Amino acid sequence: MSGSPTKEFEERLEAKGISRRDFMKFCGMLTATLGLPSLLIPKVADVFAQPKQRPPVIWLHFAECTGCSEAVLRTMYPWIDELLLDVISMEYHETIMAAAGHQAEENLKSAVA
Repeated sequence: MSGSPTKEFEERLEAKGISRRDFMKFCGMLTATLGLPSLLIPKVADVFAQPKQRPPVIWLHFAECTGCSEAVLRTMYPWIDELLLDVISMEYHETIMAAAGHQAEENLKSAVA
Protein backbone atom coordinates (compact mmCIF):
# COMPACT_ATOMS: atom_id res chain seq x y z
CA MET A 1 0.00 0.00 0.00
CA SER A 2 1.10 3.54 -0.59
CA GLY A 3 1.98 5.95 2.22
CA SER A 4 -1.01 8.28 1.95
CA PRO A 5 -3.80 7.49 4.48
CA THR A 6 -6.45 8.59 1.96
CA LYS A 7 -4.98 6.32 -0.71
CA GLU A 8 -4.84 3.42 1.75
CA PHE A 9 -8.48 3.98 2.65
CA GLU A 10 -9.51 4.04 -1.01
CA GLU A 11 -7.58 0.81 -1.59
CA ARG A 12 -9.36 -0.85 1.37
CA LEU A 13 -12.72 0.22 -0.06
CA GLU A 14 -11.80 -1.17 -3.49
CA ALA A 15 -10.72 -4.46 -1.91
CA LYS A 16 -14.20 -4.76 -0.41
CA GLY A 17 -15.86 -3.93 -3.73
CA ILE A 18 -17.05 -0.47 -2.68
CA SER A 19 -16.66 2.33 -5.20
CA ARG A 20 -15.89 5.90 -4.16
CA ARG A 21 -19.29 6.92 -5.50
CA ASP A 22 -21.06 4.33 -3.31
CA PHE A 23 -19.02 5.45 -0.31
CA MET A 24 -19.98 9.09 -0.84
CA LYS A 25 -23.65 8.06 -1.21
CA PHE A 26 -23.36 6.26 2.12
CA CYS A 27 -21.85 9.36 3.74
CA GLY A 28 -24.69 11.44 2.32
CA MET A 29 -27.33 9.07 3.67
CA LEU A 30 -25.63 8.93 7.06
CA THR A 31 -25.42 12.72 7.22
CA ALA A 32 -29.10 13.04 6.31
CA THR A 33 -30.08 10.38 8.85
CA LEU A 34 -28.30 12.34 11.57
CA GLY A 35 -30.11 15.49 10.47
CA LEU A 36 -26.90 17.28 9.54
CA PRO A 37 -26.61 19.71 6.63
CA SER A 38 -25.27 18.33 3.35
CA LEU A 39 -22.26 20.64 3.66
CA LEU A 40 -20.90 18.19 6.24
CA ILE A 41 -20.77 15.18 3.89
CA PRO A 42 -17.05 15.71 3.09
CA LYS A 43 -16.28 15.96 6.82
CA VAL A 44 -18.16 12.72 7.49
CA ALA A 45 -16.15 11.05 4.71
CA ASP A 46 -12.91 12.40 6.22
CA VAL A 47 -13.77 10.87 9.59
CA PHE A 48 -14.15 7.43 8.00
CA ALA A 49 -10.91 7.86 6.07
CA GLN A 50 -8.83 8.58 9.18
CA PRO A 51 -6.38 5.77 9.84
CA LYS A 52 -7.35 3.45 12.69
CA GLN A 53 -9.90 5.85 14.09
CA ARG A 54 -12.83 3.93 15.49
CA PRO A 55 -15.64 5.88 17.13
CA PRO A 56 -16.22 4.89 20.76
CA VAL A 57 -19.67 3.44 21.47
CA ILE A 58 -21.37 3.38 24.87
CA TRP A 59 -24.48 1.18 24.56
CA LEU A 60 -27.03 1.83 27.29
CA HIS A 61 -30.07 -0.45 27.40
CA PHE A 62 -32.58 1.57 29.44
CA ALA A 63 -36.00 -0.06 28.79
CA GLU A 64 -35.16 -2.41 25.94
CA CYS A 65 -35.28 -6.19 26.05
CA THR A 66 -31.81 -6.72 24.43
CA GLY A 67 -33.52 -7.36 21.09
CA CYS A 68 -31.47 -4.53 19.62
CA SER A 69 -28.30 -6.19 20.91
CA GLU A 70 -29.37 -9.48 19.34
CA ALA A 71 -29.92 -7.73 16.02
CA VAL A 72 -26.44 -6.17 16.12
CA LEU A 73 -24.80 -9.45 17.12
CA ARG A 74 -26.42 -11.20 14.14
CA THR A 75 -25.42 -8.62 11.51
CA MET A 76 -23.94 -9.93 8.30
CA TYR A 77 -22.56 -6.72 6.80
CA PRO A 78 -20.31 -6.08 8.49
CA TRP A 79 -20.01 -9.25 10.53
CA ILE A 80 -19.92 -8.63 14.28
CA ASP A 81 -16.19 -9.38 14.54
CA GLU A 82 -15.35 -6.84 11.83
CA LEU A 83 -17.74 -4.32 13.40
CA LEU A 84 -16.15 -4.61 16.84
CA LEU A 85 -12.52 -4.94 15.75
CA ASP A 86 -12.34 -2.65 12.70
CA VAL A 87 -15.30 -0.26 12.63
CA ILE A 88 -16.25 0.80 16.17
CA SER A 89 -14.77 0.62 19.64
CA MET A 90 -17.45 -0.83 21.91
CA GLU A 91 -16.46 0.73 25.20
CA TYR A 92 -19.50 -0.35 27.20
CA HIS A 93 -22.28 -2.84 26.49
CA GLU A 94 -23.96 -4.68 29.36
CA THR A 95 -24.91 -7.76 27.35
CA ILE A 96 -21.59 -8.57 25.68
CA MET A 97 -19.05 -7.33 28.22
CA ALA A 98 -17.22 -9.62 30.62
CA ALA A 99 -17.22 -7.18 33.53
CA ALA A 100 -20.07 -7.06 36.06
CA GLY A 101 -21.04 -5.05 39.14
CA HIS A 102 -18.56 -2.44 40.32
CA GLN A 103 -16.11 -3.35 37.57
CA ALA A 104 -18.77 -2.67 34.92
CA GLU A 105 -19.64 0.67 36.52
CA GLU A 106 -15.96 1.66 36.49
CA ASN A 107 -15.77 0.74 32.79
CA LEU A 108 -18.78 2.95 32.10
CA LYS A 109 -17.32 5.89 34.03
CA SER A 110 -13.96 5.61 32.25
CA ALA A 111 -15.66 5.28 28.84
CA VAL A 112 -17.73 8.41 29.42
CA ALA A 113 -14.65 10.32 30.60
